[in-house]
Amino acid sequence: MSVFPVYDIARNICGDKAFPFFVIPAGADPHTFEPLPSVASELRNVSLFIGVTREFDGWIERYLPERAVRRYLISPDAGSTHTANPHIWLSVRQAEKIAASIARSLEMVDAANIGYYRKNLAAYLNKLNELDKTIAGLFKNTRSTSFIQWHEAWNYLAADYNLTIAGTVQREGSDRASVRSIKEIVDRAKRDRVRVIVVSLNAEIKAALVLANEIRGTVVRLDGIGDPDSDDRSNYIKLMLYNAQTLAAALR
Repeated sequence: MSVFPVYDIARNICGDKAFPFFVIPAGADPHTFEPLPSVASELRNVSLFIGVTREFDGWIERYLPERAVRRYLISPDAGSTHTANPHIWLSVRQAEKIAASIARSLEMVDAANIGYYRKNLAAYLNKLNELDKTIAGLFKNTRSTSFIQWHEAWNYLAADYNLTIAGTVQREGSDRASVRSIKEIVDRAKRDRVRVIVVSLNAEIKAALVLANEIRGTVVRLDGIGDPDSDDRSNYIKLMLYNAQTLAAALR
C-alpha cells in the first residue's frame, strides 16, 4: 500500500496471515514522495500491491517484481480523460468498499485462508458501520454545513454527511489557484457566510490565513494521512474520528 490509512484497513483484514506495509510516511506529500533505497529494496519482495489509482501511486509499480499482483481501488472509466480524486479513504463508506476489495485481492493470492479473511472483513465492517453512525451524529446539529478546502481531499467526506464544499483552492493536479478562482471563492464565502477553511495538518498556512482574514473565518487543520506514532490518529478509525470531531467543532 502507498498510504497509512489503506494499510491500516488492510492489516485488519490480513491478521497474522499476511504482512502489509505502507510506503509513504506520515507528514509526507503523497503526490511528490520518492522512497528511500531501503523502502525500494523492500518493495522488490512484494507479492501483492494494492494502489489507489495509477495516477496517484502507480509510480510504485516500477519498484515491484514482475511476479507481484497489482490491484487498484479506483479503475478509470473506459475512454475517460478525467483524473479520479484518489482520496477515497477519507470516506468511511468508501472504506467499507476498500476493505472488501482488499479481502478479495487477498483471497486471489492466498485461497487457503479465504474463510479467515472473510471473518476479519465482517468484523471490521461492523466497526466501520459504528464509526459511520458516530460521525453522522457529530454533523447532525452543526450551525453550518459549508467549508472551503485548500486541497481537493475532502469531497468524499462531504458527500457522506451532506456537507457543502464552498470552494477548492488547489485542484488535484494543479500547483496553484488562479486569481479569478480565489475571487470566486471569496465572493461565495461572503455571500453564504462560509467561515471555515480546511488545510492539511502539516501544510504551510500563510496563504490560508490571508484568505481566512478576508472572509472573517478560521483555518482548521485536518489529517488526510494519519500517523501510527500519534495518540489520536494511530489507526484508521481514530484518524477519521479525529477529522470529524475537529471539523464538526469548527462548523458549530
